[in-house]
Amino acid sequence: MANGCVMWITGISSSGKSTIAGEVEQKLRELGVPVENLDADEVRANLSPNLGFTEEAIDENTKRLAWMGKMLSKHGVNVLVAAVSPRQRHRDRAREWCPNFMEVQLVCPLETCQERDPKGLYARAARGEINDIAGMHTPYEQAENAEVVVRTHETTPEEATQAVLDKAKEMGFIPA
Repeated sequence: MANGCVMWITGISSSGKSTIAGEVEQKLRELGVPVENLDADEVRANLSPNLGFTEEAIDENTKRLAWMGKMLSKHGVNVLVAAVSPRQRHRDRAREWCPNFMEVQLVCPLETCQERDPKGLYARAARGEINDIAGMHTPYEQAENAEVVVRTHETTPEEATQAVLDKAKEMGFIPA
């Protein structure tokens, strides 16, 4: 059995990570390609709800995501990881651990993300309830080596999904 790949989708909150991961997942399922979607928020809520959002906690959560991606891909599953993963070192670790790795950088202005705000994080920040949003309160490092860069404020989710699938095909990770 061939290894699967890990498609690591990164960007600030509300940039479209979960939306694009969900669309890519659906397209891969339609093609009969084994796929698992590891949304960082869902993994955190189910495996470590008390982890928090300190620098150490974020490092630990991205480490867990990378390890799960590595293990699943080793068994032929294509893995989507939708995670802010604000530090380049988080994504570099995943790249090192996962042989078939593809980084997808979502770029979207903070103002647009604040307008979208599907989870209400930015509204909570405006009320002073939280102060740990990457790209707003804490640094977010843009990807240095992303195989795909999508400006989600300039493209549709369908166009972004196609860009991810096209690159995965080009890299030989999924069937053409």
